[in-house]
Amino acid sequence: MAVFVSLPSYVHLPLASAKEYAIYTVHFLLLQITLYGFTYLLTLNKYLFKVGFSILFILSSLVSFWVYTMDITISVDLIQISLESKPDIFFDLVSTPLVLYFFLIFLVLYSILVFQTKVHWDFKKRYKGLVFSLLAIVLFFLSEQKKYGVFKRRMPYVFFDKTKEYFNQKPIQLNEVSENLFSKNKMNIVFVLGESVRAKNMQLNGYPRATNPLLSLRKDVYSLKNIYTPNTYTAKSVPQILTSQSINDTQDQSIYSLYSVLNKANYNTVWIGNQTPEKSYRDLIYQNKSVSLIDVEHSVLSYHKKYDTELINTFKEQYQENQANFYTLHMIGSHWWYESRYSEEFKKFTPVVKTKYLPSSSEEELINSYDNTIVYLDYFLNEMITFLEQKEEETILIYLSDHGEILGEDDKWLHGQDHEASKNPAGIIWSSKKFKKNSPQKLDGLIQNLNREVSTDFLYHSVLSLIEVQSFDYAPNKSIFINKP
Repeated sequence: MAVFVSLPSYVHLPLASAKEYAIYTVHFLLLQITLYGFTYLLTLNKYLFKVGFSILFILSSLVSFWVYTMDITISVDLIQISLESKPDIFFDLVSTPLVLYFFLIFLVLYSILVFQTKVHWDFKKRYKGLVFSLLAIVLFFLSEQKKYGVFKRRMPYVFFDKTKEYFNQKPIQLNEVSENLFSKNKMNIVFVLGESVRAKNMQLNGYPRATNPLLSLRKDVYSLKNIYTPNTYTAKSVPQILTSQSINDTQDQSIYSLYSVLNKANYNTVWIGNQTPEKSYRDLIYQNKSVSLIDVEHSVLSYHKKYDTELINTFKEQYQENQANFYTLHMIGSHWWYESRYSEEFKKFTPVVKTKYLPSSSEEELINSYDNTIVYLDYFLNEMITFLEQKEEETILIYLSDHGEILGEDDKWLHGQDHEASKNPAGIIWSSKKFKKNSPQKLDGLIQNLNREVSTDFLYHSVLSLIEVQSFDYAPNKSIFINKP
C-alpha cells in the first residue's frame, strides 16, 4: 500500500531542505499506520479481505499511477470526469506502461492474498493487532479533527473522500419555459462548441505560430481572447455554457436551458455532435428538435474516430434556409490524444507525439501536436464560414471552446485541474453581410467588447439578445453584442 498507493502523493512535493524531507517522511509513516488500522479490520474475515482489499488495492493503485505520471490532484471535478466521461476518453489514457503496471499490481495482490491465507494467528496476536488497528484509526480521526485534510488530502483517502463528495452533489435543476415566446429577430445562429482549445495558442490572439492561417486572412472574423471559466472539464463546463447558470451559481439553483427558450421562441434547434453525450448534459442535447451523433460505433475505439469535418457534412445536409435556426456542432476538438484529432495534411509542426504515455513525450512534441489540432480547427471553421457566406442569409457563427488546456505550465498537462492555463478558452465570431446590414449596433457592440474580460456566461445571454426574446428575463449586460459604457 505504501509504495503502490500512498507514495505518489509525496513524489512531486517541492521540498527544499532536510527538515522538510524529515517532516514529510514522518507524515508518510503516520499515514501508513492509519492505513494499517483500516486494512487490518478487513483481515478479520478472510472473504471480506479477499474481496474488499482486492478492490481497494487495485482501484487505489491505478488512480495513484495517474497521480504520479501526470502530477494531478484528486478533486471532485476529477472524479466527475472519471465517472461521467465517455469510455473512449479512458482508452485514450491507456498506455503500455499502464498495462505493465496493471499486471504488476495483480502479481503483488496475488502474493498478498497467498500470504494472508497461509498466516494463522492465535487469539493473543489477533487481539494485539486489533487493539493497534483501533488506536491507528483513532489517530486518523483525532488528526483530522485537529486539522482537516492532514491525511485526507493524500492517497488513498483523498480518492474516497472526493468520490463521496461527488455523490453528495445535487443534480442539475432545469426550469420549464411554460409559455410561447416572441423574438423580434429571426436569423440563423450557428454555435460551434469546441473542446480543450485555449485562447493563448490562437494566432488571432497574437500567438507567434501560424495556427490560424486561413482565419487570419479574413476581415470578418473576431476573436474573444479574454474569456474565463473556472470549469475546466466538459462534464461541468458544457451544462453551464448551455444554460442560464452563471459560473458563480451553486449547483442546486434552478436554471433555464438555452434550447428550451429557443424552442418556445419558435426556433428550429439542431444538435450535431462528434462526442458521445455525457450524463451531465445529455438531457440538454435531447431538448433539441433534431439530434445527430457522428460515428457512435467508434465511441470506444477513439484511435479510429472520425474527424470533426464529418460534422460539416451532416450540417450541410440538415441546413434549412428561410427560417430561424439554431445549430449546435459539438467537436471532439483538441482533446487528448492529439494525434487522433487531425489528418496527415495538417501536421504542420513537427516532431509530434508518438505515444499516449505523456511522460515519454517531450514538451516540444506535445505542443507541436496540440498546435496541429488548432490548425485543423482553423480549417474547420473556415469551411463552415465559406458554406454559410454563400447562403446570403442573416447568419452569425459563434465558436466557443468548453475550456482551455494546460501545456506544461508548472509541469502539468491536459485539463480537469485547477490551473489558470485551462481557464481561458478560445472564442471566435463571424457574421454574414446581411447580419452586418440588419444589425449594425450588435456588430458594433461586439467590436467594443472584444478586449474586455467576459465569462462563459456570455453565450446564453448573447444568444437571447441576438434574437431579442420578449417577456423573458435574461441579463443583456452579459451579452457581447451590447455595448457597455
